[in-house]
Amino acid sequence: MLYVARHGETEWNHKGIISGRSDIALSEVGYQQAELLAKEVANLSQPITKIIHSPLQRAKETARIVAEKNKLPMSVDERLIELDYGDFDGTSDQQSVYLQLRTQFAVRYPNGESLMDVYARIVPLLTELEQDQENTYLLVCHNSVIRAMKNYFEPLENEKVFNYRTPNAKLISFDWEKGSTIIQSA
Repeated sequence: MLYVARHGETEWNHKGIISGRSDIALSEVGYQQAELLAKEVANLSQPITKIIHSPLQRAKETARIVAEKNKLPMSVDERLIELDYGDFDGTSDQQSVYLQLRTQFAVRYPNGESLMDVYARIVPLLTELEQDQENTYLLVCHNSVIRAMKNYFEPLENEKVFNYRTPNAKLISFDWEKGSTIIQSA
């Protein structure tokens, strides 16, 4: 079993601004979401033993809160960093050119990368983690990274990949053999 969570909300998430590689902090709501995520983690039937997070502060802070509340070790892995949206970073997520590019798996954003690039860097990490039968991991990362992971576990048609949105700080489980599930809190 592998657990994944998107970082808590940022002001840019709330305003519909593309964050990408911009190192945006959690909002007050994001901190509250991270606290709730820590409680979800504490109540898992299969406990997490290690947390790995993206180097961006919104993921690092979310991971830190979960790790501290659950007394778990955490480490950073650069491969979990958000997709590089290039020229679109810091702009509205409602632009027609952006929305069209967003549906292209292999097309790179101007001065950025593609979802295929994210997939190529995330697959080796997933392969490494699957080989480690001694630990149960929580990966704290970003929407595009989780979309790539979802496609790894459950190959999806292009439209479903690009329409998939991960809620902020919501725990998702990936079973190495069965796919994914969003964990519903009691």
